[in-house]
Amino acid sequence: MSVGARVLFSPGLAFDDVVFEQVDNGCFVVFDRFSGRLLVNSDGAWTSFSRGDVHFLPLERVPWLQVHLPRDYYCEERLFSEIRGFFMEHLDVADDTLYDVYSCFVLASWRPEDFNVVPYLFFLGPLASGKTRALECFHRLCYRAVMASSMSAASLFRALEAWHPTLLLDETEVYSRKEMVEVLALLNSGYRRGQYAIRVEKVKGGNPQIAVFDTFGFKVLAGTEELAASLQSRCIVTKMSKAVKPVKLFIDEEKAQELLDKLLMYRFKSLGRNNNEAFSDFESFPNARVLELFISLLTVAPSNNIRQRLMDYMAEMVQNRLNEEQASIEARVFESILKCEDKVENGRLSTQAVTEVFNEGLPEKEKVSSRLIGRVIARLGFEKCKISRGGLAGFYWNSKLVERLKMRYGLDSPETPFSPLSPQTPRTTTSVSGENGENRACLKGLKAVYWNDSFYDWHQCAFCGQTRLTSWQAEDFKGGKHWICENCKQEWEKLLEN
Repeated sequence: MSVGARVLFSPGLAFDDVVFEQVDNGCFVVFDRFSGRLLVNSDGAWTSFSRGDVHFLPLERVPWLQVHLPRDYYCEERLFSEIRGFFMEHLDVADDTLYDVYSCFVLASWRPEDFNVVPYLFFLGPLASGKTRALECFHRLCYRAVMASSMSAASLFRALEAWHPTLLLDETEVYSRKEMVEVLALLNSGYRRGQYAIRVEKVKGGNPQIAVFDTFGFKVLAGTEELAASLQSRCIVTKMSKAVKPVKLFIDEEKAQELLDKLLMYRFKSLGRNNNEAFSDFESFPNARVLELFISLLTVAPSNNIRQRLMDYMAEMVQNRLNEEQASIEARVFESILKCEDKVENGRLSTQAVTEVFNEGLPEKEKVSSRLIGRVIARLGFEKCKISRGGLAGFYWNSKLVERLKMRYGLDSPETPFSPLSPQTPRTTTSVSGENGENRACLKGLKAVYWNDSFYDWHQCAFCGQTRLTSWQAEDFKGGKHWICENCKQEWEKLLEN
């Protein structure tokens, strides 16, 4: 160690040329990223590692299960299959595709430096439904996995800032109301790189001392109650129930250790690899939140078949979320607004008229007030006003907003099934109005082009004849509707400019 060197205690770090990680003998293992080999220390074990004027020392103790020694693996697809098999032997879930999700989540957790946004997993279910077993599986396999149920909120912030572990949080209900507010702040800020949680650490002389924490990282949650809507939308949710197929009573610790050793070698070999081509066709995916959840998983998926299954599951999530939106009070109020279109006078519609339509056929106890309907209308984006006759409360009719809301809630869509396919298995489908490649429509004859949230799929563009992943629809002046790809849409926009 050079004179004046700064000493830092660390479980490991990644640099452009080397990666080092603390293992169970209290020393470091060092990997040369350029040569793809483990480095041997002439003095024996790596009891320390120096970089510039910083001297790194291992932690005396770590709160996660440690690698014994990195172990090579045959190929990434074989490693994925072993991880998937581990989950299948220990955990029973309703949808087998979730085993693919879990396996990719484990792989991605060993490469947190490669991602700017990461998903959370949330296991929701009653007592004795397998939630804790799920967390135990991730505890055995994920990168620096820390079971956080016994940790205070303050220690959680400091652990995430210092080590960026994979956080496993069981039964969020165990926290007090004050602590839970802090835990939610941690979770709300921790899914995207560059977002920070801010806490008041202490007060000195009447002045609060503000601390900023980097809480970014993979997290797995479990509980008996749903999370706040904004937080749950950032989770891939597994609804748990009592196992119906036999699973191992105890965790196979020997297999878990073998996989843990292989996963450290996976980190060494794959860290920094760019797999953006795996999802380049999803830049226009209709639901950005769902795409964010799967970006890291698509990146680490070791084969096209696995990526296909993930994308099918993404499509199902999008449809489920659309169904939930359509059942929401916002969707029901908007549907009532559409039914009142013939009652619009001078560009205005009364809130009372919408309320009467909304309440039609409802039992007296389930009818809602005009005040509630007015608040929902405001949330939908309509501007409030007074109706000239009698001064009744109302709102301005906004045709552009109406069209956007129709697309959002799927209330003005052709009857086409929603089933996105991957680029590896494109399917040729006809355009909305039935054209084929021999009878293409003309871009100059289009009245409008709009995005349809509900039908993101492989469609044959009516203008270039290519089958592409799209949800853009074009409408001509005769009322005909056609599928249109992104490239042709841009060409149409250029025609408008000219």
